[in-house]
Amino acid sequence: MKLRLQFYGQKLLSLWKRSRKSMRLFKTTKSTLTVSQPTNFPSGLAVKTDKATYWIKDGKRYKLISDRAAASWSFTTVNATEAALSGIKLVGKLGFRDGTLIKNIADGKMYLVSQNKLRHIVDPDIFNRYGLDRSNLIEVSEAEIKAHDIGEAL
Repeated sequence: MKLRLQFYGQKLLSLWKRSRKSMRLFKTTKSTLTVSQPTNFPSGLAVKTDKATYWIKDGKRYKLISDRAAASWSFTTVNATEAALSGIKLVGKLGFRDGTLIKNIADGKMYLVSQNKLRHIVDPDIFNRYGLDRSNLIEVSEAEIKAHDIGEAL
């Protein structure tokens, strides 16, 4: 019995060492795929090119206004060339996701994005009332502010 356990123990140790070695090789071999031919990308996918990031929906593409705006969404992103997107019509721009808190760097005003409009937070008590966390504020440029319509103040 002891001999049998020792044999199985040695075999398991050997398998473990081999699997660790192959896992190490797997982790270090990493590559990035870039789509370069015109492609029909699926709806709901973000496509990042050298120039910009686009969101694909229903065979149309929307340009995200900035990397900060892209980060506010939870998109699955793939890399592609501009040529790969050539067959997909550009129809508009996409700003920050609803529920995002932003702060204008130029004047310090804070906004909540709601229904694709900026709602100016005039009363600091709004953060407590709506359960908003100031640490989630994203500082943005004037150009990013202008990409949204202004809604009713909070």
